[in-house]
Amino acid sequence: MNNATDSRYERDIKPLKRVFLIATLLFVATATTFAIQERSRRVLEKTLAELARAREGLSRLKEAGMNRRQALSTLKSQLARDVATSSPERLIYGKVDEIKARLKPDDMTIGALEKKEGDISLPFTLKFTNPNYCNLLNAVSQLQQSAFPFTPVNSIAISQAEQNGKGVVEFTINGTVLTPERNKP
Repeated sequence: MNNATDSRYERDIKPLKRVFLIATLLFVATATTFAIQERSRRVLEKTLAELARAREGLSRLKEAGMNRRQALSTLKSQLARDVATSSPERLIYGKVDEIKARLKPDDMTIGALEKKEGDISLPFTLKFTNPNYCNLLNAVSQLQQSAFPFTPVNSIAISQAEQNGKGVVEFTINGTVLTPERNKP
């Protein structure tokens, strides 16, 4: 009787085992599909983020190219047409005349031309008597923005002086007009 009960039990359970086995296989297949889909989604999100970063980099490259072209055109417009044919000395003295005309210092002193390491330079000193610091800032700004020949500012001195019985502020700017020699690389 035991065998009959076992076989009846197996007969009644066997369909349930099949259903359970099929359900388990479907569950594993569904879980695997979802896991693969989630992995693919993460890979796509990462790819999308990298694409967005690449597009941003591309726009920065385009902007840098436009800025470079604009800087070159500004430099070309600031250079005189006869720069290539003018001597370095003529360019330097022309720049000194331009500085004097634009900044209108109270006193301007220039030194001797110096040739050193393929460059020609001319030291200068500008003196202003003015109570306004904006004039000092404007003068230094104009000197530093000069494209060619270059006019680096070496030092600035600010002192108190007396003029016509009144105290005034004196600004002294020491700088150099600098250009490369033509026959040197």
